[in-house]
Amino acid sequence: MRYLVIFIFFSFVTYSQTGPTTLGGLDFDYASPKEYEIGPVRVVGADNYDHQGIKMIAGLRQGQMITLPSQQINKAIQNLWSEGLFSNISIYAEKEVAGVIYLVIELVPRPKLSKFKFDGITKREADKVREEISLYAGKTITENLIFQTKSKIRGYFREKGFYHANVNITRTKDTLINDSEIFAITIDKGPKIGIKEIEIVGSTEVPLWKLKMAMKDTKQKGVLRVFKRSKFTESSYQTDKTALMAKFNKVGLRDAQIIHDTVYLLDEKNLKIQIQINEGEKYYFGDVEWIGNTKYRSSFLDTVLGINKGDLYNKDLFTQRLFGGPDGRDISALYMNKGYLFFQVIPVETNVTNNHINHQIRIIEGKIATNGTITIRGNTKTNDHVILREVRTKPGDVFNKEDIMRTQRELSQLGFFNDQGFQVNPMPNPAKGTVDIEYVVEEKSSDQIELSGGYGGAGPSTPGRIIGTVGLSFNNFSTKNFFKKEAWSPLPGGDGQRLSIRAQSNGRYYQGYNFSFTEPWLGGKKPNSLSFWVNRTALSTTGFLRSDPNYTGLSITGTGVGLGRRKRWPDDYFTAYYELSYQYYDVMKDTRFPLFNEGYANDIALKYVLQRSSVSAPIYPQSGSNFTLTAKATLPYSYFRDDVDYTSMTDRERYLLLEYYRFKFTGEWFLPLTADKKLILMPRFGFGYIGMYNKSKGLTPFDRYSMGGSGLSGVNQLGGREIIALRGYDDQSISANGGDPIIAKYTLELRYPISLNPQATFYALTFLEAGNTYPTFDKFNPFNVKRAAGVGIRVFLPMFGMLGLDYGFGFDKLDSWATGAGSTSGSDASIMSKGFYPKLSFTIGMNLGEL
Repeated sequence: MRYLVIFIFFSFVTYSQTGPTTLGGLDFDYASPKEYEIGPVRVVGADNYDHQGIKMIAGLRQGQMITLPSQQINKAIQNLWSEGLFSNISIYAEKEVAGVIYLVIELVPRPKLSKFKFDGITKREADKVREEISLYAGKTITENLIFQTKSKIRGYFREKGFYHANVNITRTKDTLINDSEIFAITIDKGPKIGIKEIEIVGSTEVPLWKLKMAMKDTKQKGVLRVFKRSKFTESSYQTDKTALMAKFNKVGLRDAQIIHDTVYLLDEKNLKIQIQINEGEKYYFGDVEWIGNTKYRSSFLDTVLGINKGDLYNKDLFTQRLFGGPDGRDISALYMNKGYLFFQVIPVETNVTNNHINHQIRIIEGKIATNGTITIRGNTKTNDHVILREVRTKPGDVFNKEDIMRTQRELSQLGFFNDQGFQVNPMPNPAKGTVDIEYVVEEKSSDQIELSGGYGGAGPSTPGRIIGTVGLSFNNFSTKNFFKKEAWSPLPGGDGQRLSIRAQSNGRYYQGYNFSFTEPWLGGKKPNSLSFWVNRTALSTTGFLRSDPNYTGLSITGTGVGLGRRKRWPDDYFTAYYELSYQYYDVMKDTRFPLFNEGYANDIALKYVLQRSSVSAPIYPQSGSNFTLTAKATLPYSYFRDDVDYTSMTDRERYLLLEYYRFKFTGEWFLPLTADKKLILMPRFGFGYIGMYNKSKGLTPFDRYSMGGSGLSGVNQLGGREIIALRGYDDQSISANGGDPIIAKYTLELRYPISLNPQATFYALTFLEAGNTYPTFDKFNPFNVKRAAGVGIRVFLPMFGMLGLDYGFGFDKLDSWATGAGSTSGSDASIMSKGFYPKLSFTIGMNLGEL
């Protein structure tokens, strides 16, 4: 800061000074200051600023009385300087007439920033840097602004691992705008610094690999580090040091500390970290004394706590067992699930004896709370009653924390809301002993539109052609509002009903139409669902119409109605589903079904599905399990016709009324392997069997299992055949032509999310799986399976559903009965001879088949 020397009043001059001074050529004496009236005040050198505003900031206005010399001039200068708009400020007296003094405020404005640009970095990096710095057109340029801008840019790139980042700002006068400058910000990132070595010294109780695993973002270079490169940032390093010490605390070393750590460069691309640890002494849990508990005995609380005297001291475990852990096994949950919302637990460390830490746990149970009003907020489409019928916390019931957790799961299973946006706001009223609960949801798109084209449908007798598909799935539909004009925005919705329409065709060769509707709460009072579906499939092998004498092909018309209900026993995770269906087959010289290539067949069957599902979310489950038992059967018509010899009948006569029974059992678990529940292990198994009532009539030619590939086969997925995926092999290559009656499959997947955004959920996976189909019980061997391994990715888009891409390797030769559609292709011929072949598979839908 520089004040002009000539004609200015300095604050450095003390009141004890007695010598005369001048102010604009006028003589003033500190020993005898005089009072003047301020006349008109002139502002010089600030043409682009409001002069009246400058006078107000300075505190000098016409008519005001001022004493000279005094601190008033100095204060005026300080007021103007604090605005940061001027580089030089001076105030002097122009003249004095009859006690009126005329002052001049002379200013040198600082330049303004008109625009700025980046050099040396990409456009994407420039956009990120703009968010970090505080530059904008019109901002006053100061030396501090330049310093802070450079510092923030260097800090940004240091956090990205560019420790040698250099920033230079070139200032150029803007010839188009007065008192303005242009910044050219040149950034030289330099090489990215990696961590060549992390050396941890002094640890004997915790293995080094565990310590290095605890450091989530500070990792040393390695061959296997493909997806996340090694880099060093100060913020991550400080966080990881805290995580490092937590590992020692978990094994009783609560006094462990880092006594010294050093980070130094080895060369321009590598650095080394040295950490010196002092573990200290090992501590153990001692006696635990419970105070204030009347609801539960102390011995029972000891059991729930699960910590015994002599166990290694682990503060994190102790805290989780008291206040809440991922498994729900804690003292707080025990009380809160019984209505003790106002419950408090206060652990007190009483003393330490021989490295055993003794605790006194003081409990304040409080009154039992009941639920007050239950409200919903955030549902812009889904009606309140659809949400409230899934809410487990009812007004007047005793408060239960588990009911809130269960409500979150049930709302997630609807598929209408963003799991990450779910909130619960309890509003307790201790005076009344009640708690009002507000559930906050965030709607997401659940409807799906399918408009696609692809090449497929090729088979032994069907040429491959372009297939077009149009489909609409409305998963939150409302028939009640169908005839209300105001409800069409764009479609009537909000009642949780599901309506699906789909059409697929490649011209005369193949046409398929499907319609289905589900009401999840029939009558609106109980969770009993009603489903109805109808489909029509027509396939011409030669491309001729059905009326043409050269026509060969088949058509299938089906319909069905189902009733589902939630069960209360053995627990309310169980559901049951009953379905009555009818399928009519019209086959004309078609070779897809070796046992029946011409005639009519009728399939009237009853299906029963018993399922227990406790998965946490429908798209990316992070916990829970899913078990399903499916039974489907027709009537045993042959039992009612003892006088009929089926062996002497033609195929058309024998299969006019299809008869069979089938069972299928599947199970899967979702096991979190990390504390944040992101890395998920999913084991899955499945078995299926199709039986016959009468050996002379034989198995149904239609309902079979076919295995291999992605589980997608376009027009070949006909005749009730269940096509099961086995990645690493060609479609339907593992089974016999027409399918097999017995199947077994085992899968192990390791999943990790890339993004859990509800608008686009991505996760990567690696898998091991094995499976096979068998023509008879004599051939069945659960260990004779075709193995495969590979990697894949899944993408869930609300408008299109789940899409997947897998790259798998098949390892085993095919069996002699494997004469399916893909078994004669080049890939599986090589499998039969070599036992190994890589295969790329594309999938659509939540599951690869149903096994």
